[in-house]
Amino acid sequence: MENLKEPFFWVVDSRQQETGWVVINGPIITHAEQEQFAELRRLNYRFMGMSSYLTFPLTDNADTLEYETVCEAWCHCFREPDQFFKTDIPRALISYSDFTDFHRLSPQNVITNIRAERFDVVYAGATEDWKRVPKNWRLAGRCIPRMCAELGLRALVIGTPNEDFAEAPGVNFVSHLPWHDLLAHLVQSRFLFVPNVLDPSPKVLGEALCLDVPLVMHKEILGGWKYINAFTGVFFNGEEDVIAAVRACLNKSRNPRDWFRVNYGPYLAGQRLLRLLRSVDPSISEQSHLCLVESESAEAHPATGLREISCHPPSVKSVSRPLI
Repeated sequence: MENLKEPFFWVVDSRQQETGWVVINGPIITHAEQEQFAELRRLNYRFMGMSSYLTFPLTDNADTLEYETVCEAWCHCFREPDQFFKTDIPRALISYSDFTDFHRLSPQNVITNIRAERFDVVYAGATEDWKRVPKNWRLAGRCIPRMCAELGLRALVIGTPNEDFAEAPGVNFVSHLPWHDLLAHLVQSRFLFVPNVLDPSPKVLGEALCLDVPLVMHKEILGGWKYINAFTGVFFNGEEDVIAAVRACLNKSRNPRDWFRVNYGPYLAGQRLLRLLRSVDPSISEQSHLCLVESESAEAHPATGLREISCHPPSVKSVSRPLI
């Protein structure tokens, strides 16, 4: 099984064997991507879509490819999926972040291997303007300095200051962090700030929860809203209520990692994926769960060196009492 390049990756069974299915998780844009797509079609692979890029499958690009025709099923992140799909394609509320592996990503793993300066809040922004849009950079620039000034917090911001988000006391900017360094800062923080709106359940949400870090999340985010509850964090609507939301997050004991272990992770997400694909492909022989294998461009996990999203059945303890 060869590595694929984004926006493609493999769907494999619990023994890491091919299923004949490939995920498309974003628009096929470049010539190299088009060539790989053509080769996969020539080899008779079947395609499943996944909403991992803005409002995909809806796209503003001059893209003539009808992804709902190419893909036979879809994993989406939307509250109201009918607003994003033109057809009644078989679909399920499954996000890429659901597969985050809590067995391999834990506070103990990160703290043991990596040391980092401590911040109260982490915000994964961006340096490029087009990436700042889904991260809601402008709103972050109004909210984070207020948190630091009014609540005495220290913030780590991934991005570079500009007119929309200027330097301020307590705010520390860094233009780029290797992923393992970001995780090291995140695991020591008190919460992850997620003002994102036009964002389909970014991976950092699942990673924060696995690291036992709660979320302060914008209520209108495209994907990831399903993770917020009394165990994991709070919603906010804008600058007017962000301070109250942060106070509410910090003033209550939460258990985000335990909740995520009971409800998500590679095994449970893989079971949901198996049910979806079985509905369109009864020939799939796998009885337990399916797995996803990332593209070769994905950064290897610091604790394992692997790009694969591994699949582990949960222990009896982890599923004995759902925290929902």
